[in-house]
Amino acid sequence: MSAGELLYLSRAEVVALLPAVPERIAIVERTFRALAAGRVELPPKPGIHPRPDSFIHAMPAYLLDDDVAALKWIGGFPANRERGLPYISGLILLNDAATGIPTAVLDGAEITAVRTAAVSGLCIRHFAPAGWSTAAIVGCGEQGRYHAQLLAELAPGVEIRAYDPLPGRAAALGPGARATASVREAVEGADIVITAAPLAGTPAPQVETAWLAERCLLLPLDFDATVQPAAVAACDLVLSDDLKQFDYYRGLGSFAGWPAPAASVGERLDDGERPPRVACVNLGIGALDAAFAAVVAAAARAAGAGRLLPL
Repeated sequence: MSAGELLYLSRAEVVALLPAVPERIAIVERTFRALAAGRVELPPKPGIHPRPDSFIHAMPAYLLDDDVAALKWIGGFPANRERGLPYISGLILLNDAATGIPTAVLDGAEITAVRTAAVSGLCIRHFAPAGWSTAAIVGCGEQGRYHAQLLAELAPGVEIRAYDPLPGRAAALGPGARATASVREAVEGADIVITAAPLAGTPAPQVETAWLAERCLLLPLDFDATVQPAAVAACDLVLSDDLKQFDYYRGLGSFAGWPAPAASVGERLDDGERPPRVACVNLGIGALDAAFAAVVAAAARAAGAGRLLPL
């Protein structure tokens, strides 16, 4: 590929080139460790908000270890469902770190989905109760589906209790999932609790402290939309993928009444401890998008996949 050519990969091509689940989790672990060691440049992600409850975020990152520079431009528009369009859409741009010249542009929606689930996979490996066998999924849209697949990969035969207000979506998670009539029925006593409600409107969190098992891992993917502050405060350890980003969103009004994370996920991977209740508040970081995009682009070049576009 010359300096005047740009590799383009569609979502379908990205899907075909993504590594298997174990390697996805390994990518997340390497990136989190590098971030904790200060080997990642990760500025705050600025955003614009063209419509109510919508966003388009710019997520730049530079990975020193792999010399990867990238930017994800990602949008979330809840009203798109009524138009028959995806809630999340976006692109990832890779640049040559030595010259700044763009080298590849690829669909960002698939990478967003799989890296979010892979982060949860890493947290499950390190912080879920030993021998976990039950999981709750609240919100059965795209992230609910990807997390159901992840759980089945990590623990074949896992019992998944799923709730979604839209009929049929919970059952569509797969044969291992059982639809419940309420959030409480899904969550109560589960070893792992994953919440993935749409980020729209004023939060009305339902998950209470009393519903949580004595030993559990809480993964609120939807910020403070579903889990009550007291339930997070009842956890013995609260972590986040990005402490600065957590503080940024708190400054915008999210996470009112929540305890501040004690550390980043990457900083606690080697503790060897599994406190009874752990909450991992993962907000999504551009460093992971950069890492996944670099792996996919390299696989595309090796396979001769994608299209070369003139710059």
